[in-house]
Amino acid sequence: MKRGAANIIFMLATIVLCGQNYPYRSDVLWTCTPDSRDWLYKINEDAEIEVLVYRYGILQDSIEISYSIGPELMPANIEGSVISNNGVATIFPGTMTEPGFLDCRLSVSFDGTIYKHHIKVGFEPDKLTPYTHHPDDFTAFWEEAKKEAALCPMLVEREYVPKYSNDKIDCYLVKLQAFQKGQYVYGYLTKPKAGGKYPVVFSPPGAGIKPMDPLKDISYAENGFIRFDMEIHGIRPDIDIEVYDEVRRAFFS
Repeated sequence: MKRGAANIIFMLATIVLCGQNYPYRSDVLWTCTPDSRDWLYKINEDAEIEVLVYRYGILQDSIEISYSIGPELMPANIEGSVISNNGVATIFPGTMTEPGFLDCRLSVSFDGTIYKHHIKVGFEPDKLTPYTHHPDDFTAFWEEAKKEAALCPMLVEREYVPKYSNDKIDCYLVKLQAFQKGQYVYGYLTKPKAGGKYPVVFSPPGAGIKPMDPLKDISYAENGFIRFDMEIHGIRPDIDIEVYDEVRRAFFS
């Protein structure tokens, strides 16, 4: 397949499957193609990456692309820039002598605005080993913790939430007793109205204290999935945003 057609197919696939990797409504689209078909290399094998930058859908030529490269979560040990030729710039991130990932951070400037991109290539990551190890008494500690948690009765309450329900789905605010009597966690359960069996999606929380919005992922229930989104701080998710802000400030001040 000719490079032009391959680039177009790759760009479209990237937009459809990985659109979240690009800034919202950005005028600039990056496509990076390593010379390894799965982005993985052997230890001591040199990597090579072709970089193309599109602006307003037009492939940009003779532009300067800056890069910084280093082991994942470590300072960069390679920095430089390259000028694209016929729209293509080639970057040589080097290799690694032990399993891991190389972090490649790219940037380009148009009319005084800097646009950034970020990719990684792996070197035998299947051979990575844990950096830290469980203490000798971890298994005994964990088994004892599970026994203690099992003494707490699993009390579940749910409350129908009309504002997050519609003609296709029902939404419930769920309250779960957790670990000790009087301690609770909360979540939103959304499910199709029609009876029957459905796949279940469980969504644990990310970091931070923030309100929950079931409407953000309501499409799951509308398309035949039961979904449960939960929090772990014991804060009712239906309180006002101002209260959340006060709690967040109290936790992180």
